[in-house]
Amino acid sequence: MSEVFIGRQPILDRNMKVFAYELEFHQGLNPNQTTIEATEQLLEKTESEIGFQSIVGSHAAVMQLPRELIAKAKWPSFDQNHNIVLEIPNDVNKDVEILKSLKALKLEGSAIALDNFIDDESSVKLASISDFVKIDNEAHSEVKMKSMLQDLHEKGVKVIAERVETEEMFNYLKRIGFDYFQGYFFTNPVVMNGQKLTGNKLTLLQLMSKINDPKTKFEELSGILSQDVALTHKLLVAVNNPATMIPIKVESVSDALKYMGLKRLKFWVNMMMLGDLEDAPKELLTTSLMRANFCEKLAEKTGHARERDTFFLVGLFSNLGAFFRAPIAEILEEMPLSDDVKEALIHYRGPMGEALSCLKQLESAGETVANLRYGEVGISDLANLLLSASAWAQQAMDNP
Repeated sequence: MSEVFIGRQPILDRNMKVFAYELEFHQGLNPNQTTIEATEQLLEKTESEIGFQSIVGSHAAVMQLPRELIAKAKWPSFDQNHNIVLEIPNDVNKDVEILKSLKALKLEGSAIALDNFIDDESSVKLASISDFVKIDNEAHSEVKMKSMLQDLHEKGVKVIAERVETEEMFNYLKRIGFDYFQGYFFTNPVVMNGQKLTGNKLTLLQLMSKINDPKTKFEELSGILSQDVALTHKLLVAVNNPATMIPIKVESVSDALKYMGLKRLKFWVNMMMLGDLEDAPKELLTTSLMRANFCEKLAEKTGHARERDTFFLVGLFSNLGAFFRAPIAEILEEMPLSDDVKEALIHYRGPMGEALSCLKQLESAGETVANLRYGEVGISDLANLLLSASAWAQQAMDNP
């Protein structure tokens, strides 16, 4: 059977809040075999084992399916509170079966996104029945994009910018008028080398350094938390989340320690503090949690189970530079982390660094991702780990 896997990318609005997640079906390493049956089976497997709804949380789902499945009206099921946005290619205007399926989808209340709008006759016709169009910002000049944006907005169509890789690019595309932005640009913020951290961020970093110091015992951690009632409350709410799979209701920090252990308790304290940074988009924390869970599960799957807590920490801290808007190497200088962890986070070296590099390639869903491996783990298993980690992170964030 042909190897098919699912990729996931966030789509954010002009305020860096998540509008939707795109779920894209990719061809694996056996391109000469049929993919339709494999894709249908993957849909069923993902729906039964993970659930598409848990992958996107409370947000809309943008689905990019093979055109044969669009014609057969085969797509995942969501509850009535979820919006489905079916993404279509820009050359289906003469495909009667697909057009019938699109009409039925629209009548059911779902939406359509037209991929790769290029302002030709086919794209313009399809845009007239679409709610969104996607434009590859690397394929057009600024003058051309402004012209297309004006025409589309006059028709009431919202426009999504594809391939947004950095915050600098996000700010530029926002300025010329795009409505939504796809990619992990929020993990690549504009940073100023040599710029000192503000008072609040410096205090937070110092606190995180103390919490993550291997010499810090439970009594000291409990003392730190006791000085911040709001943080303690948020921590207890978080650790009682079903995603943590703790068998009892945790009512004190000592209970949390008993059922989670000191290392994992520190991780959750880290998460609570990072979540309090006012200028950090919420999706940054969701992504950090997803990365932490992915790295932990990959460690368990590849003979690094004894190091799974450290793999988790590497994933969680992989966006520290984005949280503090400073080069990650400068941030890590202030933190008492091991050399292995720092090498992984700065240079992607060692097993933990390679896991993080593997994950970032999965996130980008580039042309070479079908060949991606981590040890003996191939792309299908890696993609399944990513979706499972995404569902775990969504559950943790949607049910605080």
